[in-house]
Amino acid sequence: MPYVYRCRQCRASSPPGPRWKAEAYRQQHRDVEHGGLVPDGERIERVAGSGPYPDGRYVSTGAVLAILVVLVVAEAVVRWWS
Repeated sequence: MPYVYRCRQCRASSPPGPRWKAEAYRQQHRDVEHGGLVPDGERIERVAGSGPYPDGRYVSTGAVLAILVVLVVAEAVVRWWS
């Protein structure tokens, strides 16, 4: 399930992602926008149904296409050698 960092003072939020990434956004935001201090009302929350992958799974279109290309080339090589 993805997590989002939200700063209530700035009304800023991170993109959905794993918890460690939301924590990294939180620290970077604190350092850059608040001089390292903890703003009131900041939070990391679990979000469901956000982004293009609402159930938390990620399927890379590029990886799927690469696999298909490899399979097509492998089939052509097998047919050529037969």
